[in-house]
Amino acid sequence: MRRLFALAALLAVSMPTTGLLAQSHRDPLNEDEVDQIREFADRPAERVKLYMKFIQQRIDAVRQMSTDPNVQNKPAKLRNLMEEFTRLADELQDNLDNYEDTHSDVRKPLKDLIAASEKWPEVLRTPPPDRSYDFSRKTALEAAESANQQATKLLEDQTKYFAEHKKGRRDDPPPPK
Repeated sequence: MRRLFALAALLAVSMPTTGLLAQSHRDPLNEDEVDQIREFADRPAERVKLYMKFIQQRIDAVRQMSTDPNVQNKPAKLRNLMEEFTRLADELQDNLDNYEDTHSDVRKPLKDLIAASEKWPEVLRTPPPDRSYDFSRKTALEAAESANQQATKLLEDQTKYFAEHKKGRRDDPPPPK
């Protein structure tokens, strides 16, 4: 009887956790956004801009929801938006890692990303503290800082790389005719 009770208690404790884990790993993009990302798979600069657009939509929603007193279930919705923000920022960083490895030129959108990502933490800190989303906010703030740092470093690296690998440098031999 004790074993049965212990097993039932273990199941009762683990079931809510399982549901939370399943919810926390869902795709932050809707079908239309996924299609847009796929469409620009071979155009890194445009893909970075898309991720920035989707992240900015979540940031704008956090800003709007923070000031709207009529939002129902606000803590849960804010937690969801912050978790989506974090997953999108992580996906953007995965793409930036790939673009760094392949030397894809994303310098122009990186400048925009750096400027935008500097503003994200202020908006993420706007909602008042709440236990239901404080952890999600903390991870979102870490993701925002990490994205900004990565974009800054990648821009520096790419600026250096492309300066060293310009076509038609004076010390390059002329192309064959």
